[in-house]
Amino acid sequence: MPNLSYSMRKYDLAMLQLHRDIKKGLEKQDSILGKIQTIPTSHGGTTRQVSDPEIVDTEMQLFSIDVILESEWIRKTDVDKLAEFLWETCQALITQMRKYFFEVFSKTTEAVGNVFPAQGMNIYDAQIEMLKRLEMSFDKDGQHHYEFIVGPETARKMRENPPTPEQMQRWEEAINAKREEYYAQKRTRRLS
Repeated sequence: MPNLSYSMRKYDLAMLQLHRDIKKGLEKQDSILGKIQTIPTSHGGTTRQVSDPEIVDTEMQLFSIDVILESEWIRKTDVDKLAEFLWETCQALITQMRKYFFEVFSKTTEAVGNVFPAQGMNIYDAQIEMLKRLEMSFDKDGQHHYEFIVGPETARKMRENPPTPEQMQRWEEAINAKREEYYAQKRTRRLS
């Protein structure tokens, strides 16, 4: 008598692929993770983030959560429950990924010397000083396409205390100076 298997391997693989596709789609919709190019890897171990002046290697991370998928949702084709399940699991994984991204980003930024000590400073004054230290590039229309990303607490403080007109003017002046510097360097490079 042949060995009977009640495994739903093809179904399980299809559900796994569906979950991966949904997670990838939700990552693209995330305001931060969606802007980061991802490259699938098939190795374990470490990834070199920075080589100089300080080496930063990071371990590959396994993001996981414990879930309960009720077979009744599938048996009854309860699309709402299944969609809610996929949404919640993806959001939990994205939260882990975002946290790890900021840990790696912090280590990388420190290693290359791009950390700005802003303790005790007004956030807008600190932002202007950081801008002055930043190397920027601009497109043919003079736009820089940079974003200033802050944590939720800082964002709340910024909403509650908007910049003064003087700070807004200093910000614009700093951007204009960066734009002029960029185009001056670009003209110099072409003449060389």
